[in-house]
Amino acid sequence: MELENVRMHQLPFKHTSDHYAAESLAADMDACYMIVYECDNMEESLEEWLEENAPSQLNRSSGVGWICITRFSDSHKREFDVMGLQHAWESLKSSGRSINRHVIMELAKNYNVLAGKWLIQVQSGFKVDQLWSFVCRGIMTHILPSDSAKVSPVSTTESGEADRHVICIYNNDFTNEDEVYELEAGLRRIGIKCPLHYKPDVYTYLGVYRNNEWGLRPTIYESMYDITKGVSVVRLCE
Repeated sequence: MELENVRMHQLPFKHTSDHYAAESLAADMDACYMIVYECDNMEESLEEWLEENAPSQLNRSSGVGWICITRFSDSHKREFDVMGLQHAWESLKSSGRSINRHVIMELAKNYNVLAGKWLIQVQSGFKVDQLWSFVCRGIMTHILPSDSAKVSPVSTTESGEADRHVICIYNNDFTNEDEVYELEAGLRRIGIKCPLHYKPDVYTYLGVYRNNEWGLRPTIYESMYDITKGVSVVRLCE
């Protein structure tokens, strides 16, 4: 895998960070339930579960928030303090101190909010079902170095068309570069060749989305796969 360290320029967006924060919160709050497959505690086979709960066939309007797979590990015992993080964030904002990605990283470490995820965006239909099945099988068989993943169900745009799905594949510590790169490499090994973006959970908990007032980029890595060379190019987004 080729690793590059390049500066990324923020593109102009129509909405503000507050809009994206409100949109994300609404998406979580309007969902009645999550559909979860627990690898270590299920009588139903994974293949049966995937067929019954294909993301292209489940709709957010029916009350489904996320479709998830999880495998128990010691990382699930780790305690993290989201409320403490958010209180510290509010104090930081009101203090007038400079806010940058290094400050947010320190907050994440102080309150042990270290999880992050590689994101895949994909159109609804066969493709999302296929990629999601790759991820689930990878977690189930331990081929993929991840304990959990989730995919959004079908949602519709204002024009009535099916919106893109997002698949989130988690790792334990976004500050551990080896761990982040290992998960990216695992996703490539199981057959995922589409663009990937990596986002720490701390940005979500703090409501920091694209086009925010501090000029922060909430996705800190991106990965593009060069089919002609058969290699990934992972870029650090600064």
